[in-house]
Amino acid sequence: MATIAATLTQKLRSSYRGRLDANENRPSEYGALDLFNKQSRGLDSILDPELKKNIENSFGNVVQAPVIDFEAITIGNVRTCEVQVGGAGSKMITLTFFTLSFGFPMVPSRFLNNDLTYENLFIRQLNNRINAALSVLDSKCVDFLELNKNQYFPAPMLQYYPEIADAFQVPADPPVNGLAQHRRWYNRIEAILDTMDFTGTPDILTNPLGMAEVRELRSQGTFNAENQAWLIDGLGMFYKSNRVLNNAGVEVTEYAVLPGAVAMDGRLDPDCRQGRLIGSPENPSKEWTRATLPRIGEMGLYYRADCADESAREVAENNFGLTRAYVESFEWSKDFCIFGNYNSDLAGRYQPITKAELLPA
Repeated sequence: MATIAATLTQKLRSSYRGRLDANENRPSEYGALDLFNKQSRGLDSILDPELKKNIENSFGNVVQAPVIDFEAITIGNVRTCEVQVGGAGSKMITLTFFTLSFGFPMVPSRFLNNDLTYENLFIRQLNNRINAALSVLDSKCVDFLELNKNQYFPAPMLQYYPEIADAFQVPADPPVNGLAQHRRWYNRIEAILDTMDFTGTPDILTNPLGMAEVRELRSQGTFNAENQAWLIDGLGMFYKSNRVLNNAGVEVTEYAVLPGAVAMDGRLDPDCRQGRLIGSPENPSKEWTRATLPRIGEMGLYYRADCADESAREVAENNFGLTRAYVESFEWSKDFCIFGNYNSDLAGRYQPITKAELLPA
């Protein structure tokens, strides 16, 4: 029997819409980074305008800020004509920076006779790298909280909960509707801060599981049989991050961070700040400029156009013979600085970052 297979229509191919592969590199929760950004912009932020300006102008230089140490003051009960002794001392605090950079090449000729467009691939590659960079920044913020959490637990603090490795060990309350809860913890946060002589409404960073109980408490409002929403009304913003990890036997890990406790800022390299250019604006071969990226903010962008052998890249099916292809290179970068309020004796004085490990029972 004769066949007509040779005249079948070609593959039925749709245009690229960015939906079918949407889960390949999806964003995460970056609550620690959001917390730091929020506190950096607050009216009581430790990132004051002068310090912010110094950080942004500091490329190739050192940033320092003066602080005055805590005084252990003795109050007397007699008058004397002797000259007073003692007094406060000062220090200079040096801020530290780390560089964040990412980029990719683009070969325009690869998109000849291709269902994928230049813009499709550019946007996807950029979004993938933004998500990866946000995870790095979020991790560094979590690491900072962990390293700089309160380490001072005298007897007045241990009346609330026991402590292991500088974290409160919070047992679960009796179950409600079969679910373990930690209502007393949220009610006691303000009292704990009062014991530490801190005032203000702390922001809470937790892992995603910790938000389940918060949502439940928020839903128990005035018109429920038992109003429990007041337990969290005295707290600030709640943030969640997948970079907040539990230790063994812990259900939820949380950090209570008072306003003005942490901040972050950054600086660009001088050429990107000044907008350097080699070639013409219409057809540059090298260009240093600025670009604002979602949730990261302003970054330096270095663009370079060059020639490269790209013939092996598509050799599987479409070898266009790109032995001297026009190649574009994009690199984004910025130096970041993460810091917190000064504590002259971290082991002997209270710190406005409190860690709690909420136990399942």
